[in-house]
Amino acid sequence: MEDFIIILLLLITLIIILLIVNKRIKNIKITESFENNDTYLYPTTTLGDICAKENLEPSFMPKACYVDGHFNSYANCKCEDKDGNCKICYDEIKQDSTNATVIFDANISSSNS
Repeated sequence: MEDFIIILLLLITLIIILLIVNKRIKNIKITESFENNDTYLYPTTTLGDICAKENLEPSFMPKACYVDGHFNSYANCKCEDKDGNCKICYDEIKQDSTNATVIFDANISSSNS
C-alpha cells in the first residue's frame, strides 16, 4: 500500500512539473524580426515582387542554383520559371578566413543605423 502512495505522489509531482514547464514555454516570445533586412541570407519578404518583374515565381524551397546548365554550389535559387527551373540565383555564400560561412555581418547592420 505504501508503494502505491509513493508512486501516486511521484506521478502527481511529475504532472505538476510538466504543467509548470508547459506554461513557461507558452510564455516565451520571439522578439527578433527579420523584416526589411537585406543583410540576412535569403530574405523572402519582397521575393514575390522581385520575381514578378521578370515574370517568374519565387523559389521558397531550398534549391541549388542551376541556371542554363551551370551549377553553382555556393548559391541557392531565388526565382524559377513555371516548370521549376531556376532562372535567378542569390549571391554566392561568402566564407571568412576560417572557412566559416558568413551569413550575417553585424558590422554592416550597425553602420546603417
